[in-house]
Amino acid sequence: MPQAPVKSNRKSRSGMNSQRAEVGSTAADILDAHGGVGPGFDALRLLLAVWVFTIHAMFICKGADAAEQFASDPLHRIIASPVLPMFFAVSGYLVTGSALRIRSTTTFLLFRVFRIAPALIVEVTLSALILGPLLTDKDLLEYFADPLFFRYFLNIVGNVQFFLPGLFAQNPVPGAVNLNLWTLKPEFFCYVFMSAMILSKVIFSRRYFGLIGLLVLLSTTIYIVRGGQAYNFLGVADWKILVVAFIVGCLSFQWNDRIVVSRGYAAIALIVACIAVAYPPLAVPGVLALTYIVIYIGTRKIPLPSFLTNGDYSYGIYLFGFPIQQTLVHFLPSDYRTGWLVLMLGFPLTLGFAMLSWNCIEKPVLQLKNKLRASPRGPFRTWRSKGIGLEQAR
Repeated sequence: MPQAPVKSNRKSRSGMNSQRAEVGSTAADILDAHGGVGPGFDALRLLLAVWVFTIHAMFICKGADAAEQFASDPLHRIIASPVLPMFFAVSGYLVTGSALRIRSTTTFLLFRVFRIAPALIVEVTLSALILGPLLTDKDLLEYFADPLFFRYFLNIVGNVQFFLPGLFAQNPVPGAVNLNLWTLKPEFFCYVFMSAMILSKVIFSRRYFGLIGLLVLLSTTIYIVRGGQAYNFLGVADWKILVVAFIVGCLSFQWNDRIVVSRGYAAIALIVACIAVAYPPLAVPGVLALTYIVIYIGTRKIPLPSFLTNGDYSYGIYLFGFPIQQTLVHFLPSDYRTGWLVLMLGFPLTLGFAMLSWNCIEKPVLQLKNKLRASPRGPFRTWRSKGIGLEQAR
């Protein structure tokens, strides 16, 4: 298939002062005005991770019945359902920028491994070798001989396992060590999809890539209209919807120079997203609306306390949050098991773990990217009017 790299019909605005990114600008204009970096994407990912943590705190003390009741309330469903599709839309949008520069399937996959594997390995190992032996209901010999113990390490290669022998058996959410790991499956499919797009060169032609994206959206719409699952009984998006959200994020980056960012469009997108969550057959329009909201927020400046801007803590919060919440519930007396208490006690602990993970594990490994960037194939190419920093595409 012939390569047809996208050439924007706009001149590069790399040197433009960020204040010139005015109302009515495209997403590409705003990224270029900020040196190729979306000013709000890092903050958005952090807020999404905190959003997930907060939702889990609200039901982890009362169990699955409370979660189902929470999801049955239309207002609560609107609050809970968009968060994971937004996460995957952000990922698709940012990762596409990285893929367009890397132009190598092997390097792309290595970068993904560098970003995901180190902290995941540490979290799985700590849960199995430290948390489990300390809190299990079984004696240590029985714990370490149990097949569940060995199977738990399969999480490292994306084979999701939720249970360790005798751990959290008496909690309201019994046995689950880290429910957040279920998103490893759709994430795996997303990276397989992107690898195929790079290998086939389709990613470098937004005409062909757009055609594939359109086919995905049409087939998903038909699947849902014919009774396919868009959300589960807890109001959580099905894994296939998360993959679609990733692909829509990819498409959005490809057409960055056509996406006009405005407060009015964002308000319309918000209304569409709320309706789509309440009416699952509209899941695909809902994903499109949520992706526009993601781009709108990501191209805004979001002020955060300075101590939260010194690293990318979103992954650590997402990864370590659930085990920490389950541990708190394990120790709290039943009369004091409330979501607000778990939130107030658990978030500082989780943020501390996320900071340690970033500074001691994730950041040092990500620095290996610099060696790959000195590839003999030459420096990564800059895609004008669609640029985004590789560091932000983590």
